[in-house]
Amino acid sequence: MPAVLRPWLSVAVASAVAVLAWAGFWYLAVPRVDVCPAVHPAPAGCRVDERISTAWAWTIIVALLYAATVVAQVRPSAQRRQAVLLGTVALGVSAVYGLWKVWQAGG
Repeated sequence: MPAVLRPWLSVAVASAVAVLAWAGFWYLAVPRVDVCPAVHPAPAGCRVDERISTAWAWTIIVALLYAATVVAQVRPSAQRRQAVLLGTVALGVSAVYGLWKVWQAGG
């Protein structure tokens, strides 16, 4: 792989993780097929407002970690490789944990 493209591979991986996480958050948060009855309290799985607020929170968290990873790649420093690796790992962990929290928020 050319030396010019190698540093941007980590940005491509971080981009893929962020986009997949966002898609997963919103896939879980927005109801698609099930019709929830208009009763109070809502049955399990029908509390969409909790899932949407949780999805927004994790969308912002993943966006901040993604921005930090890209900035770490762009800024020249001696520890750039370690910072990008740490940012990518943190992004992946937060994506998985965020998916679990959004799924859990629906009851």
